[in-house]
Amino acid sequence: MLYNLFRDIVVLSLTFIVNFLIVSTFWGLVEIFRPIRWQWLLKGMNYFTIPLTETNIIIVLSALTLLIPCLLYRTWIMQRYLCWSLNCQRPAGAAGEQLKQAMSIVCRKAGLDMDDYNLYVCNVKDLNAFAVGSNNIAVTLPLLTNLRTNEIAGILAHEMGHIQNRDTNTALLTSTMGSFGNLVIRIYSYITLILQLISFIPIIGWFTSIISWFFVIQIWLFQFLMQLPLHLITMFSSRQDEFEADQYACKIGLGAELYNGLLYITQGEAQMGFAARILSSHPATKQRLERIEKYVNANYLA
Repeated sequence: MLYNLFRDIVVLSLTFIVNFLIVSTFWGLVEIFRPIRWQWLLKGMNYFTIPLTETNIIIVLSALTLLIPCLLYRTWIMQRYLCWSLNCQRPAGAAGEQLKQAMSIVCRKAGLDMDDYNLYVCNVKDLNAFAVGSNNIAVTLPLLTNLRTNEIAGILAHEMGHIQNRDTNTALLTSTMGSFGNLVIRIYSYITLILQLISFIPIIGWFTSIISWFFVIQIWLFQFLMQLPLHLITMFSSRQDEFEADQYACKIGLGAELYNGLLYITQGEAQMGFAARILSSHPATKQRLERIEKYVNANYLA
């Protein structure tokens, strides 16, 4: 318990630091071209006796940009926004009916109300499923078309384990905190594209090319800061979360279904190199399957 608390504090702190650096550079650029003198901001800083310098305005505004969304991170609006940002859509048609049928199996086994959870489908090529926030589960369309209903139920049971174990709370908060940082990167990408388009104009072309490279470097650096360090920190702890989510599926009686579904989903893992396995946030599939098999057999013998 203390380890998980320490882990979450470290992850949230680093997420704040990384996104603060990104957001503060954005507001710094805004301050250069159009000074920020919003009355509500100035009144607030005066109330807390914060000196009205350009640096303090950028610091306070950057902190507010990150912290205010965190107050709303558990609201349905923020969770729906995150699902939308992940290209998730409400299930429809035959695939949607199959997904709902699989979810009904999970809820019946776990003693949960299906109406308390939202299901989504992602139209991407990967075979995958993931939990978002406090009550959202998404699966990819190929998973629905390639797995049988009971195997889908096993995969959903694993994702339900993440929700019931509260594994998604920290991820939801970090995603919320990083939402504006990602928006800044997207804005910089648009600016870079515009600069590259006008770089063909004589005389000013060389100048816009230099500026566009400046933004390209910033985008690369921001993406590195947002993804790699936090990934390296969380990949070891998230592996334990995967084992515990597998165990949850087994406890509610869907271990065998999870085993078969996981075996099909990860059939290409054998081609993963050593470095890819080391950097993966998930434990080796072989190890997961062995644990699932032992747990299912132990319950069967009991």
